[in-house]
Amino acid sequence: MQYKVYSLETLREERRKQTIEKKIPYIRPDGKEDFVTKKIVNGEMEVLDFDRPVGEMITTASGLTAVVQKTVIDLELGREQVPLLYKPIYRVREDKNFTRHVDIRPFINARVVFLEHMELEEVKMGDMYVGPASTVPIVTYTAGFEWTEDVVMYGENWAMSELSRAMGEAYNALLNHIHLYPIISYNYPAKNKTAASTEGATYIEKLRSTIRQGLIDAASDKNKETGAVRRPTILLAHPSRQWDIEDALQRMQVGGTIYNPITQISSLIFYDGYSVQVGDKVYEYPGVDPNKAYLIDPQKYFVELIKHDLIIDAAGADLKRLIEGAIVGRARRGVVAAPENAVQEITLP
Repeated sequence: MQYKVYSLETLREERRKQTIEKKIPYIRPDGKEDFVTKKIVNGEMEVLDFDRPVGEMITTASGLTAVVQKTVIDLELGREQVPLLYKPIYRVREDKNFTRHVDIRPFINARVVFLEHMELEEVKMGDMYVGPASTVPIVTYTAGFEWTEDVVMYGENWAMSELSRAMGEAYNALLNHIHLYPIISYNYPAKNKTAASTEGATYIEKLRSTIRQGLIDAASDKNKETGAVRRPTILLAHPSRQWDIEDALQRMQVGGTIYNPITQISSLIFYDGYSVQVGDKVYEYPGVDPNKAYLIDPQKYFVELIKHDLIIDAAGADLKRLIEGAIVGRARRGVVAAPENAVQEITLP
């Protein structure tokens, strides 16, 4: 297998084999930023436990800090359940100084050519092509939960842990959505579309032919400004198509015909969206249409902008509602995506 598979299952399995130590930021009760260490040893994540009832802990600054630290670790445990799928597609720019609206020229290409040097002739100097200016908003994303007097009175610390984990799952689900939805929702022009192929006697042959034609169509489309063609190395599809797509990319023999493997694809991403009900409302992030797939030329036309990643702190009590405290998380991020310059949408047979 010459490609890497990015799906919830494969990435979870990969994490189970790793040993990781990472500092996660949070805000202390005194307003200063601090860090708690997240440790995964041989795939098992270390968690924190309260040494006394939460009602006692939140009465002191040190106790409340411990509550926030445990919340951060439990939240990270939730994030481990929803791995980030979009990372191979995007390059990252992280800067705490990003303004509310970031003026960027995202698509920069260095252009250099070697030519035969003629005597007394000047060397041909390279230049930089800079794409058109764009303004991208940095969006503030927030979530939180409260714990009531009953949670404190009855020692229901487990409820806070469950809410923390759910918050972590929700954050990673949001990140997958805001980075993959621009690709799967874009209205592509004809040059970026490849119809399902009828070539071949079997379904797998037709699927292979469709993917191959999509790669050919992408390579035939030159960017009007840079002159570069698209060379997709990532295939994004619905998880229900995973096994068929993997079969179609392999070397195969049908009858007397030998098909060489399609080696241009180095990564497969399978995404079926996310859905959660909060209160009476259902929030749903669409996944890839099972009848579509996307061949993606990564990085150049996709940028993940991070002013700051998720930060957690605690809010005070609200006696009128018998609220003992609250946990609030927020992140400030932006996304740059130009699918027309980098994606070939294919209809699957």
